[in-house]
Amino acid sequence: MDDRAADHDNTNMARLRAALERELTPDEVVEWHGWQTGRIDPRLFGIYIFAVPWTLFALAWTGIATTAVAASEQTGLGLFAWAFPLFGLPFIAVGAWMLSRPFVPLWERGRVLYVVTDRRVLRLDLGRALTIKTVPADRIGLAERREEARGTGTLSLAVRIGRDSDGDRQIESFAIGPVNDIAGAAAAIARMAGAAKLPGSGAGALSS
Repeated sequence: MDDRAADHDNTNMARLRAALERELTPDEVVEWHGWQTGRIDPRLFGIYIFAVPWTLFALAWTGIATTAVAASEQTGLGLFAWAFPLFGLPFIAVGAWMLSRPFVPLWERGRVLYVVTDRRVLRLDLGRALTIKTVPADRIGLAERREEARGTGTLSLAVRIGRDSDGDRQIESFAIGPVNDIAGAAAAIARMAGAAKLPGSGAGALSS
């Protein structure tokens, strides 16, 4: 990573640390925190099975339609004829979005911070705007952890179980990761959910 990229990551991390300090109450204690990793998951490329033919078809349609309209000397439709090639642009945009999905973790590196305190779980996301999602301890249910050999992994927390209008069971979840030390996150959440609230002195300094 070059110096400019490193400086950019440090700036984003500093903004998220400052946002966390503002979010926490004076007696709230940080038990665990983790930055979302920038590693690409090879499983995400499975979307290419659908994304590649979709995008190729959209490009072919738009190219053929554009060529036909441009080559036609007497369409009699004027500007209306260009609606056919323009119709393909949204499909090209969707295809480009699908093709870019596996690389999103590279962009999210240093922009997503997960925090477990003594009373809640937080996700701070620095995209176009700062987004903070919190789940209090009394809403956390079953947890499903996926962990790799080196300790990196994800954690899915059930935060609400209910039923939709048809009576079908629905589970709302809160996802953590991928982050390093996912076992530490699970342990901190277990302590938070099972222990009584203890007075604290606020959050300590976070490290990258």
